[in-house]
Amino acid sequence: MTETKYDALIVGAGVAGLTAALHLEEYNLNTLVIDAQDRAGGRVRTSEHDGFKLDHGFQILLSSYPMAQKYLNLEALNTAAFKAGALCFNGEQRFKVLDTTRNKSALLPMAFSPVGSFMDKIRVGNLAARLKKKSLEDIFNGPNISTQQYLEDLGFSSKIITRFFRPFYTGIFLEPDLKTSARIFEFTFKMFAEGQALIPKGGIEEIPKQMKSRLKRTQFKFNAKVAAVKPGEVHLQDGEILKAQQIIVACPLEQVSDQVQDEQVWNSTEQFYFAAPHKPFKDNLIAINSSEHAKVNNLAVLSNLSPDFKSNQKELIQVSVQPGLKFSSQKEAIRNIKDELATSFGVAVQDWEFLQSYKIHKALPQVLDPANEQPFEQSLVKEGIYNAGDQLLNPSLNGAMLSGEMAAKALVLNHVNHQA
Repeated sequence: MTETKYDALIVGAGVAGLTAALHLEEYNLNTLVIDAQDRAGGRVRTSEHDGFKLDHGFQILLSSYPMAQKYLNLEALNTAAFKAGALCFNGEQRFKVLDTTRNKSALLPMAFSPVGSFMDKIRVGNLAARLKKKSLEDIFNGPNISTQQYLEDLGFSSKIITRFFRPFYTGIFLEPDLKTSARIFEFTFKMFAEGQALIPKGGIEEIPKQMKSRLKRTQFKFNAKVAAVKPGEVHLQDGEILKAQQIIVACPLEQVSDQVQDEQVWNSTEQFYFAAPHKPFKDNLIAINSSEHAKVNNLAVLSNLSPDFKSNQKELIQVSVQPGLKFSSQKEAIRNIKDELATSFGVAVQDWEFLQSYKIHKALPQVLDPANEQPFEQSLVKEGIYNAGDQLLNPSLNGAMLSGEMAAKALVLNHVNHQA
């Protein structure tokens, strides 16, 4: 049997691995991508249920991500957009927070919004204007303090932090205490201010599907579980050994090596999908829950974004519960969700039909010193082995793609040097 030795082998067909493969194809390297799952995508995954497209975890694509603009055809993704802002609810009270720079008609309603004080609203506008002008380099070189401390230092009241910032960013950081670095807060706030929050109408997995479709020469091997990665070799659990001059591990290293001691810490999320005969509200806004001791963090009526999200004339609703919240059973979880939401959206919530739930234990990596870039040579783990993944930079699709590109650049440089 003829043995193939690849120029490059990529372990992991998630967004980081696919980005690395796209970069390597520019240099005509003979590349193989392997993954333990049955298809590309990694954490960016969609399933179909009763005609609905259900994403695993509530994931959105920010159109202003630099790497998304570089590696994705946003128009071809056929996306639907959330309106900038949020629908806030707290028991029987509901009010909107809207971006007045994009919607001048929102100026008067926002002036009387109970989300915070008049000065809070001025500070939000000033923050958006300042971060639009701030470079990503300056953001990630800034103080590495908690988001909670950052907001307090800027003078925001506990009222607006409790009613808006904490519930909104709990859904982004997947932790409820705003301990996440203010660098990530500034980065995401800037991205929201400069672009749109999008979801492909075919589900979030359309992103890796599009990336994979652009790879014309790269080979793929799925259902390939890795036992060990060694210089020049990847050992699979079924005993097969794959050989390559250089290897990119596009996932946390402890997933493929028992020699790594510092295991990556992750934030988790749990999401529930429901079908409903009627919409609980009509705006294409993310709804966030600021109720004390809330079990639900956010919900979105996805069919408000586009009728493509409907099935059998039923509305599609996603609900994310508070990170780390545990229920004794799925039945208990559904009952608690419906009871809590019925207070804000009426007894019709009790008629929602449960579709599916997803518990994502490794949804976002905790990154203690978030960065936007680093010398690509730092992707090198040992001779001929490189690491990629958003855990190396910052937890986002943008961070994953950038890390994949960095690892590929380091591999290409080493390849060229060896050819010289």
